[in-house]
Amino acid sequence: MSQLITRVRQSVAFGAEKLKVFSSYRHTEYGLILSSTILGIAVGGAIVVFHLVVSFFEDQFEEFFLAANTHTVLRYVYFPFIVAAGGLIVGVLNRTLFKNVKDEGLPSVVEAVKNDGVLIHKRSSFKAILTAAFSIGSGGGAGREAPTILLGASVGSTLGQALRLRSDQLRILGAAGAAAAISGIFNAPLGGIVFAIETIIGEVSVQAFVPLVLASVMATATSRLFLGDSPILMAPPTQLVGVRDYFLLAVAGIASGGIALYYLKTYQWCFDRTEHLLKNIPDYLRPAIGGLAQGVLVALLPTMLETTYDPINLAIAGSGTLLIAAMSVLVKPFSTAITLGSGGAGGTLAPALKIGALFGFSFGFLLKMLIPTTSPGLYALVSTGAVLAGCYRMPLTGAILVFEICRNYNLILPLMFGAIFSAFIVQRSKVRTFNPLDLPSSETDAPL
Repeated sequence: MSQLITRVRQSVAFGAEKLKVFSSYRHTEYGLILSSTILGIAVGGAIVVFHLVVSFFEDQFEEFFLAANTHTVLRYVYFPFIVAAGGLIVGVLNRTLFKNVKDEGLPSVVEAVKNDGVLIHKRSSFKAILTAAFSIGSGGGAGREAPTILLGASVGSTLGQALRLRSDQLRILGAAGAAAAISGIFNAPLGGIVFAIETIIGEVSVQAFVPLVLASVMATATSRLFLGDSPILMAPPTQLVGVRDYFLLAVAGIASGGIALYYLKTYQWCFDRTEHLLKNIPDYLRPAIGGLAQGVLVALLPTMLETTYDPINLAIAGSGTLLIAAMSVLVKPFSTAITLGSGGAGGTLAPALKIGALFGFSFGFLLKMLIPTTSPGLYALVSTGAVLAGCYRMPLTGAILVFEICRNYNLILPLMFGAIFSAFIVQRSKVRTFNPLDLPSSETDAPL
């Protein structure tokens, strides 16, 4: 027993000595490198927890959806109340457990990275996990990526505060945490790095780039260890893209830019109307009312669910119905805006992927009638990246993220080609995008 106590004392003394050594280096570049490495592992673990929690609640609510779906009439009655129940839980959580936590998605992250003294609340991590689990799992119309970005940035901010880092180092760790979150959730380290540069930092320096890379790589490695290494999106059958095909890809990119504008304008209008209509309703009841409306859309059009990437993969595979795909493109902005405008949790990134894939499938489907050799799946994948690029004004991320997700090197050129055209169309229109860097400082609380 005495030997055990001695060993424990020696271990504590050794740890204290190493901690003291680290403390003397924590404000140096070496300390920042070590901090970002630890951050990547921590964010990767947080992503695993987030995935498991959201999946658990998705499974619980899925039983209700399956039971209600056995009878058509019951589906139209029960679906709205299932989504409303999830919204009510989110409203109660926001009113009680997370009453003082006001951080919301990308705008909060950008504000923390850009401004001295602005920190992300420590409990934002738990809020991102729980509210997204209930909102998305119950059938809400927003995506799970924005909560993970807030989750990663919150972990970075919390770690930086615990290590008592300088404000400039805190900002770098916040951005690195966000990059790590995107990398971990999509299994795409390069996409996460470019995403952070294009939507959070706006520029890159050597001091910031190294932590971004380290955190993204470690988060991806950690999430792969527990969640596997399977691609989220399945690439279409291998197809050679000739020089002549790039004219049609340019047309698809331009059209995708138009769809991105439709998403942006429709979403903002519907979001504002939803907020206005519910302004006199107690805040904890608003997500339930929004869930009721979203549930009606889900009952009519099941592709409005954000619990799976199946609709996107079916579109990329060239399968599906033109009418369903076209209707989904038209309705999805309303679905997302109602969920977020009423106070539900989630983001706009995953819906942009879905709108892009279903639009690209529709474009390719119609083109196939004129040119039988056309692959609707190719246009579905290209438009997935193009619409994302336009909605967030991030052409590199739109192309690279989708390329990394589907893991088909042959598609990198078509993806970049379509993304550039789409981003250009949106930029020329002067419409406000979902990129927080496009917002004036007074509008950083905008719904993204």
